[in-house]
Amino acid sequence: MPDFSIDYGALHIVQGQMRELADAADSGGATGVFKEVGEASSGDRKALFGSSDLSYAFNLFYSYSRSRTKDAKDGLGQLADTFSGVADTFFNADAQLASAAGLMSQSLGLDEWRNQKENYDDWAEDKAAWDEYLESIGASEYFAEHPDAQIGEVCRGDGQPSFCEAWLADDDAPDDPGEAPPKPSETPPTSYTYEDEQGKVTVEVELDDDYNVMKETSTITTPDGQSYTSVTTYDSAPQIVTPENGDAFDARDYTMETTYADGSKTTTSVVIESDGSGTMTTTDADGKVTVSTRSGPDADWSEPEEEDD
Repeated sequence: MPDFSIDYGALHIVQGQMRELADAADSGGATGVFKEVGEASSGDRKALFGSSDLSYAFNLFYSYSRSRTKDAKDGLGQLADTFSGVADTFFNADAQLASAAGLMSQSLGLDEWRNQKENYDDWAEDKAAWDEYLESIGASEYFAEHPDAQIGEVCRGDGQPSFCEAWLADDDAPDDPGEAPPKPSETPPTSYTYEDEQGKVTVEVELDDDYNVMKETSTITTPDGQSYTSVTTYDSAPQIVTPENGDAFDARDYTMETTYADGSKTTTSVVIESDGSGTMTTTDADGKVTVSTRSGPDADWSEPEEEDD
């Protein structure tokens, strides 16, 4: 299937030029003496033409001219609105898809950073226990002088150091943790930016003390300045539920505030139950409230239904 692309900037340029044409049509093309006579009183026109018949004929012609161009002005304005609406609709839809495309966890590199930190912290804890054990059996100085030595090889060879007797007799001795894994940066990544000729995408997150994402802000901006912003705020740290027959899911509630290209805003509140079912309530810029539901974590959200007043 061929790709289908929308140039939002071009659509906005077209709608701007149509509005200029509509403004020009508003005068009906009437300028100078033609406009002055057309808008004059019937008495002034009669005095000018010297005949009531000529005055009436000219007034009829001028009125038809104005009415036809007024129709053109209205039509051009409506068409301009259509182009603008198409641009905004496709842009907002594309932006929603982009903001929901997993940019937060993958492109930020936050998951990778957390995994590296967990691995490094585990190694550091094991290293501290190993160093403490070496100190307790009197082996610290030896391994400081022989950093590449392996205690198993040292204590099974000839001329064993004195600490080997204690190590060989200890069934609960900790393991040598080996070389350190890659150490992550001191601070986690909390922002991501991608930019090309189609525009710019930025993602920023706020974390709690355990490095859980508590707030996400995604902004998509086109080269001509159109922007879409989505701010998701979570009510709590992740609440992971693992059903007996199914994949784990996050049951925490969240609120999403969306600012569209035209400046309008909607607020969506999502409540997730322990079985994965949920209710999504959206309030648009005009105050209209719609509600969608889902039956489980893998189920689609229902078509939104307008809430009764």
